[in-house]
Amino acid sequence: MMTFRILFKRVKRWLRRKRNRGIVVIGLFVVALFIAAAYSNAMVKTIDQAAYASLLTTIADGESNGNYNAYFKNASNTSLKFTDMTIGDVLAWQKQYVEAGNASNAVGRYQIIEPTLRSLVAELSIPQSAVFNEQLQDKLAIALMERRGSKDYVADKLSAEQFAANLAKEWAALPNVTGERPTESYYAGDGLNESRISVEEITQAVREFRAAVE
Repeated sequence: MMTFRILFKRVKRWLRRKRNRGIVVIGLFVVALFIAAAYSNAMVKTIDQAAYASLLTTIADGESNGNYNAYFKNASNTSLKFTDMTIGDVLAWQKQYVEAGNASNAVGRYQIIEPTLRSLVAELSIPQSAVFNEQLQDKLAIALMERRGSKDYVADKLSAEQFAANLAKEWAALPNVTGERPTESYYAGDGLNESRISVEEITQAVREFRAAVE
């Protein structure tokens, strides 16, 4: 297979033979575009966690009333301290909660269900001995937002409405924003979920996130 280095040398020799300034200019322009794209991607590889504050609060308001110790059917929980548990303990609790006949095992400020928590722990290389505290829950929520396109939104690859609609697929308390039922939850009709945040609230939070990054 021809390597990039060999290909580059052949193209360079061909340009010299042609001695065509127009071709050279076009070639340089294409290279500049590649460099600009690479630079743009590098600029949004990391986003300061503080920029997510408005989004985190809005999502939490809908999902758990902002309670880091909330769980399905008990958003006001104060007796069961998930914030003192390890990831391993939380996963074990979630498994038992569903086995006891409950329809969901969503826990924490962002109501993360067991399969999602397991996938995040694997993706982020988080040990099961890590404590499911406030800081870790925020980190997990941000990872979910990244999955749903937060970096693409900052890079102008998604509109505010598209990003908000993506978030609605992750968090049932958020509205669809787009489509035929913009004010309803993406999961409306399942008997468990409904939107608790308005279209205006989530789109405003999305725009505040973008402004905080810039």
